[in-house]
Amino acid sequence: MVSITVKPGWKRGTRITFDGKGDERPGYQPADLIMVIDEKPHLLFDRDDDDLVYKVEIPLVKALVGCSLSVPLLEGEKMSLSFDLIFPGYVKIIKGQGMPIAKEIGKRGDLRIDFLINFPMFLSSEQRFDASTILKDCSYPDFL
Repeated sequence: MVSITVKPGWKRGTRITFDGKGDERPGYQPADLIMVIDEKPHLLFDRDDDDLVYKVEIPLVKALVGCSLSVPLLEGEKMSLSFDLIFPGYVKIIKGQGMPIAKEIGKRGDLRIDFLINFPMFLSSEQRFDASTILKDCSYPDFL
């Protein structure tokens, strides 16, 4: 019987070796027992090395006019954040709120919030006209 204490921050593929605790056969040295860490998927976060990724979907109107979010943290707390404008591809990074770094006690990776903007599937002619009127002077100079 062997016991393993999984340390915070261990990653998928971390190997733990117990010398001589494997198969035993007469006339042979006992084999080593090697355990390999795997990870279960989390309901809220994806892991990217020592960083955590939290994906949040927001409607287009909130992306354009701003919104407040309550973002869950790894240890169960929540953090309130406010945003004025969220554009496609926008990522918010919160330093030190990711996974514990196994080899650096007291340090943590970052929490990365990826925004997924829900664009409407249909707009009426009136909505299209209103949107084009409102947004006619908004453009990215890099795209022109």
